[in-house]
Amino acid sequence: MKKIELLAPAGNMESLKAAVQAGCDAVYLGMTNYSARAFAGNFDREQLVEAVHYCHVRNVRVYVTMNTMLYETEIERAKETVDFLYHSDVDALLIQDLGLFHLVHTMYPDFEIHCSTQMHIHNLAGVQVMKNEGASRVVMARESPIELIEKACQMGIDIEVFVYGAICISYSGQCLFSASMKNRSANRGMCAQCCRLKYFPDGTHHFQEGDYILSPRDLNVIDEIPQLIKAGVASLKIEGRMKRPEYVYLVIRTFREAIDACQQGREYHVSRKRQEELLEMFNRGFSKGHLFHDDVKERMSQYRPNHRGIQIGTVESFNHGEVTVKLSAPLHQHDGLRILHTPADIGLTAVKIFRKGKLVSSADKGDIVSLPLHGKDRPKPGEPLQKTSDTVLLAEIDEEIAHNSRKVPLSAEYHAMPGETMKLCLKDADGHEVTVETDTALEMAKKAPMQKAQIESSLAKTGDTCFVIDSFSGEAGNVFIAVSQLNALRRNALAKMEAARAVLHKRTQARPYDFHLDPTPAPKQRILIEEDDFASESKPYDDACFITQGHGLTPVINQEQMPGGFLADTVISQMGDFSCEMKDCIAGMTLNLANSYALAFVLSHPGIVGAVFSSECSNEQIHQTLTAFASRYGFVPYTYALVYGRRVLMHIKDRFTSEKITSMQDLHGSVYPVRYNGSSTEIVENEPVHRANPYCYGSYVILDEWTKDPSSVQEEVNEEILGRI
Repeated sequence: MKKIELLAPAGNMESLKAAVQAGCDAVYLGMTNYSARAFAGNFDREQLVEAVHYCHVRNVRVYVTMNTMLYETEIERAKETVDFLYHSDVDALLIQDLGLFHLVHTMYPDFEIHCSTQMHIHNLAGVQVMKNEGASRVVMARESPIELIEKACQMGIDIEVFVYGAICISYSGQCLFSASMKNRSANRGMCAQCCRLKYFPDGTHHFQEGDYILSPRDLNVIDEIPQLIKAGVASLKIEGRMKRPEYVYLVIRTFREAIDACQQGREYHVSRKRQEELLEMFNRGFSKGHLFHDDVKERMSQYRPNHRGIQIGTVESFNHGEVTVKLSAPLHQHDGLRILHTPADIGLTAVKIFRKGKLVSSADKGDIVSLPLHGKDRPKPGEPLQKTSDTVLLAEIDEEIAHNSRKVPLSAEYHAMPGETMKLCLKDADGHEVTVETDTALEMAKKAPMQKAQIESSLAKTGDTCFVIDSFSGEAGNVFIAVSQLNALRRNALAKMEAARAVLHKRTQARPYDFHLDPTPAPKQRILIEEDDFASESKPYDDACFITQGHGLTPVINQEQMPGGFLADTVISQMGDFSCEMKDCIAGMTLNLANSYALAFVLSHPGIVGAVFSSECSNEQIHQTLTAFASRYGFVPYTYALVYGRRVLMHIKDRFTSEKITSMQDLHGSVYPVRYNGSSTEIVENEPVHRANPYCYGSYVILDEWTKDPSSVQEEVNEEILGRI
């Protein structure tokens, strides 16, 4: 059976070490820039070097996330970061930006690249394209069903799948909600988690499924590990770079047990105690997601968007700033608590616990206790008391992390004869072999010679290193060996072995960026109009491309797409489209093109004659990109920018409510149209984008059922373009 990788999140060094001690095979982490978790602790350069060394010595791989969209002003610094990571022996990069992908593959062809889930690979066509482009691994969209995963695993490229942790309600890489609503781009690692806020469907403030209608449960498919291994998945990914080290340790340890049991032919079931521990650590309720076809009610957590914990009691009364609770499970001082209350939950910490009027440090099931509660909220009898943080559990896990050191087994062979230097050879299971010897020759023993048992006992003292010597062989004559000599010999050998294990790749210098690009013929159209049949009674202008429903912004979801086909006069919206033979096509806005190298990547594909900038690019950023492109490649490319229209802020597989809704309203009164096309739901921007386009060859316009005057919009855009000709 093929060994499957257990991939752990590492938001900081403490979490990384917790993951390694728990038994992961690889970690993924971010630097202080270019990471899709910009608010995790992340790693500076000194910490990154330490992390790689720590992991490699213990046979753990390190993948660095550079999975954000990059603007032109960032690309040179990103190149310099890639060079640093390359020479720091990082095992692979996770990349979203097509320009960065193009640069790394061109300049560092031996640097392994993994396509981040932000690249939005969701069908076999996309997998094939990225395999052909030189990627080593694809992180499939979380919406991918197991049947698609099985087929993708047969395509000759590693497939990575999320198996535990938070779920994005929208396809990753295609969510603009945070950028539109909070000016914090999810494509740049600054997601404001708008999906965890309250919304009211169709104007009602009493939705029976809960007010957090966009909030999904967390993913947990640990029971399906045998099926994922059978499918051929290369890596099982745990989400959680924002989580504490104890969370990382507990989840990784549990999945390590499950994977090992499966690969040894044993059944594995998470114990009830471990299930409760996982729930206490963090949960929004668990689901098997789209991966194993959970329905909408099983996927969503619409009553509350945050950590639920576990229920440990019920409120009996509230008087004079104290809440009285009957416990159904133990409570300890400093436990984190939450009372499930309407209209908002009440959070508190068990700083003081009173039982029968006396201050206690803990209480047991069945006890009635009082807890000080300050603030305006008044809990009501019958409301559940949830434990969201367990001080005893955290202390137990911290103790395990500190003492359960992950060891690398070594075999030792020694040679100790009078008149010769003593030699010590260490070998590991990965083929590393190091030999050291004493500085001077050994003397013949004048009294009792050093016995083999004494030599081996001294050499076995590996202390707080990550090594353990589990087998010895050798010969020793009638010699005297000072203990200090044996200690120095052992230390030198272990240091040499650590250095040998720390470096996994033979790195060379980067290749110069030598990439020739020929100018494309001018696209036929200066204006691209995406228009529904009902949006306008007038025909588009002669110099405009009429993009029907089915191409443009809307077809980013096509899980059934197979490699191949033919596309002409089409806006390409997702990576799978590049598997087609193309003629007079334009790379679309949903490809998140924001720098000159990304433009070069898409324009290098035959049949692509132009590109639409990401709608997140400002006009100044567009100007910087076009200037850099012209300087490097010798011509100005044909590009487009969005000038008018409501963008699709979220593309959601299936539904997010069991009832069909047509709009949702946030707490500020903004109304977002919602439309369902039979297999996916789209949440549309509350107000149309409306901006000038001073630098691009053409303009992109979205006309829809909410456009008040489509004809005047078309006329204004046409006049603006004609005015620049």
